[in-house]
Amino acid sequence: MSYFSYNYHFPHHWAFMTINVAEVKRRLLVFLDDRNLVNEYIRQFGPSIDIKRIKEMKEAKCSALQSAGADGVGTEPMYELQVRCPVCNKDKVTRYELRAKSQQITQNRFLVPLYSGAPPYRTVDYTLVAVTVCPRCLFASPDKKDFNHTGLAGQGENKSQLIGNVIMTLQEKIGERKALMKSGCDCETYFNRHRTAEAAIDSYRLAVLRAKVEAWYEQPYAYYKLGAYSLRIAKITRDDGRDNREPLRDALQYFEEAFRTSNCPSEEIEMQVIYTIVALYMKLGEFKKANSYIGVFSNLLAARKTEMRENPRLNTTLINRWMDKAKLLWEDRNNEELFKEE
Repeated sequence: MSYFSYNYHFPHHWAFMTINVAEVKRRLLVFLDDRNLVNEYIRQFGPSIDIKRIKEMKEAKCSALQSAGADGVGTEPMYELQVRCPVCNKDKVTRYELRAKSQQITQNRFLVPLYSGAPPYRTVDYTLVAVTVCPRCLFASPDKKDFNHTGLAGQGENKSQLIGNVIMTLQEKIGERKALMKSGCDCETYFNRHRTAEAAIDSYRLAVLRAKVEAWYEQPYAYYKLGAYSLRIAKITRDDGRDNREPLRDALQYFEEAFRTSNCPSEEIEMQVIYTIVALYMKLGEFKKANSYIGVFSNLLAARKTEMRENPRLNTTLINRWMDKAKLLWEDRNNEELFKEE
């Protein structure tokens, strides 16, 4: 019997099921991402894994969190601030920020954020407006630190974190970014607060062009950013009712390059990259390749244990966490509902 094989058909036979409860809770936590919700699920349905019930419970939670309504009723969760473009020096470029604790944030299978308003705030899909776009030169980034911006104390200006060579090349590539836009597009209004799906996708495409310049100069996390932007394009495309396999494949290519080149110095991000590769291959139906990357976790775990003999301060926590998350996906690979909403 597989380690993850359980008898789920007798939820009321507690004596029979006791040895499985801890493992079922662990699996449920992966899907529900909320310990209180896991306990409520167990109370209602017993120690079982039922994707339909899990989905219904998540939707019920979202509905409760959206008590202020997604129809415009409730406190505005976003505010505007002004930044300056590091490429063309345009000032008063509008950036949209979320107020602290205004949204309950979960993640989909590919770790893309999902937003639900925390009362009294209304729900907003921040993914649509997360990228700040300079309307003059179309420099774009979801990271405020890429722009020149006022310091926290409100005094002085923090310079862009981008290195000089990246900024210089972005200045040379203004024409490339403008060629991405439709002729006659009014970028002052196109990227405003109420963005269409197409405008949101274009904002990430512009961010991709910036991140590709960073990748050329071998900047850390450049390929990770490219993969993350592609996944957001995939989500917006799917939400708009269109096929999103192309941006999913783009994301997979970028994440594999991030792994191949060790482009992510943070171990946490590196583990996320490997997990996301597993999830993407599974979504695209390439299970053999997905399984091979689960094997990467096992190899990393073995190597870390060897290193710990010389350096006991090291640990396997992150590797185990993301390996378990990938294995849980793998165990449910035949479930038709697994990626239905992705």
